[in-house]
Amino acid sequence: MKWLFLSVLAASLSAPYASVAQSSTAKPEAGQHEDAPAWETDLKQRHEELVRVNGPGTDTALRDQLLAMAAKDQDARGYKDGAPKDKQKLVMAANLGEIDAALTAQLKEVVAAHGWPTIALVGIEASNGAMLVLTHSRDHAWQLSLLPQLEQLADNGKIDGSSLALVVDKELVSEGKLQRYGSQFKLVQGGMAMYAVEDPGGLDARRARLFLPPMDAYKQIMAEMYHLKATNQIVMATPPVKAAEEKQP
Repeated sequence: MKWLFLSVLAASLSAPYASVAQSSTAKPEAGQHEDAPAWETDLKQRHEELVRVNGPGTDTALRDQLLAMAAKDQDARGYKDGAPKDKQKLVMAANLGEIDAALTAQLKEVVAAHGWPTIALVGIEASNGAMLVLTHSRDHAWQLSLLPQLEQLADNGKIDGSSLALVVDKELVSEGKLQRYGSQFKLVQGGMAMYAVEDPGGLDARRARLFLPPMDAYKQIMAEMYHLKATNQIVMATPPVKAAEEKQP
């Protein structure tokens, strides 16, 4: 699961919009289990139960296909086996857009034939691999059409909701709305400021439901990874400008 956590996290921070996905499935280093905070232990146990209840998956051919698609997504973004191929900088493929479009087309075929790949169907890693491809898809209309179904699957314990939070928040922010899970940040004066969220008082509870760490812990993770301060500043998302308004007379 490490590859999913690192790759989505690293690939999502960019100006002017910075979006950071998060997963509670990143494994702690050896010897750290005893000192793990209560939230981390709780999420780990719940996640293990999610995997146990759903099983390893029944469609091995589809599982292998999705894992190969996720690996291609990672390779195009400069990652292999959960780590940057170049430790100095991430080198993304020059034809990244074409790769994302091809992977989106493949995923559409999978969904049309099998429905959304659940954990019970393909296992946790392949199911999350499908979500990774969806996260990077540039077909936003298709993403939006899937969200009600995916949120229901997450609520019913059929998929891991941690990476779904990124897709939901990205769409909300792109529409100028309040995000739901606090995954979207913007680079502001050398730091990272979170886009405003709906019901701030219930944010950590919503995050926990989707296997996400508390915001304070997550900001620390971001700061350590990006070497940028995660500030307490809140910024508002800007609604998209209508095409008609952009035209010059």
